Amino acid sequence: MTSQAAGTPVQHPLPDDAALRRIQRRVVGSMLLVQAVFALVFAMTGPIVSLIAEDMTGSTREAGFAQALILCGGVLFSLPLAALSTKRGRRAGISTGYLTGAGGAALVVVSASVASYPLLLVGAVGVGAALSAGFQARFAVTDLADNDRIGRSMGILSWSSIAGSVVGPPLAGGVEQLGAGRLAEFTAPFAAVAVGLAVAGLLVLVTLRPDPLLLARSMGREQVRERPNTRVALTASLRSPLIRQGIAVVVTVHTAMIALMNMAPIHLSHGAATLTSIGLVIGVHTASMYLPGPLVGYLSDRIGPYPLLVTSLGVMAMAAVVLAMSPEGHTVLVGLGLALLGAGWSAGYLAGSVLVTSAAQGQLRTMAQGAADFLVQLAAALGALLAGVIAAALGYDGLAIAWFVVIVALLIRIVTRRPAVPPAETADGTAPAKEPSGHGSRA
Repeated sequence: MTSQAAGTPVQHPLPDDAALRRIQRRVVGSMLLVQAVFALVFAMTGPIVSLIAEDMTGSTREAGFAQALILCGGVLFSLPLAALSTKRGRRAGISTGYLTGAGGAALVVVSASVASYPLLLVGAVGVGAALSAGFQARFAVTDLADNDRIGRSMGILSWSSIAGSVVGPPLAGGVEQLGAGRLAEFTAPFAAVAVGLAVAGLLVLVTLRPDPLLLARSMGREQVRERPNTRVALTASLRSPLIRQGIAVVVTVHTAMIALMNMAPIHLSHGAATLTSIGLVIGVHTASMYLPGPLVGYLSDRIGPYPLLVTSLGVMAMAAVVLAMSPEGHTVLVGLGLALLGAGWSAGYLAGSVLVTSAAQGQLRTMAQGAADFLVQLAAALGALLAGVIAAALGYDGLAIAWFVVIVALLIRIVTRRPAVPPAETADGTAPAKEPSGHGSRA
């Protein structure tokens, strides 16, 4: 298969339905493998970069800043990687993010060997590019999916994060022991991160063929009439009530989950909770985030994203109430609250992403997805920074109550002001190739 120019539709006979289904299965299988590798190594980045920074500077504040810069790097790279995918296809955008992240992880290792904190910060920002690539991967499996199977494609991909989230953190200790005496303290896991992200990037280049986005353009699913412009694309995307609704829910549930989950171990440690019980509670939370993915995706396709958006916000509000009522160190109540938080996140994050993808037909779909990722990561970074400040001033219960108010306010707005947009009114003003199935655009 050949292409005439980078980012232009490939020239080849269009696949029939059976061939297209085989290609889509191959795309999903490829991204499952890639995301499993990514999740496995990326789970080590945040805690380990903090340890490296603290060992280098002796400052807890500097350690937290280095960890936050990984999130900031995700924000910085989200729109450029989306633009690159729009121009040259998913292989270019996603692989560039992972390979840039590998380079950033290598810089972190080098920074420790030369004791350079500024170089560590540059490396942390570079690692954030891999985070953006991981966000974009969930959209790659939707490029060739039928509109009534977008949710299922995303939901299946969510399972790839389970193994990495569970195995990744404990794996760091074993990797550190292997590197003892050969590398600076705490850097062996980051060397493994660099190798793993490089492998993920190369796997994208090798296995993601044909490129799903370029093939979709060849089939007329995404018409590109002119070179994409980030500012114009963002403005046009956010003009759509459906896209705004999807992004609002994704941003809210993700930021609330990050804020409440990050502060939960501290809330537990102030009581009688042991490190083992804290780890078990976080494990339950992680499982509740990713295990429901395929079911949520299936329901998004069958009944539409809108009921799931409402349900997710309701569950998140319940989670905030439970967490606000939980005493310090009470593993049962905190565990229940975090389980509800994870389930609400799963429903809202996936259904909101499905809504953005379904509504943003035409040439701006990829940039609308990039806008969602940019805003999600920006809000998550700010939420993570503010969570500690709010918890210090108002306590963990005050943080939970604050998020309850935000979540309920958005829930009321969505229930009372449900968008009613004709199917032909998409983000770029063009009619979709196929009407989205049950995405909640009808009043």
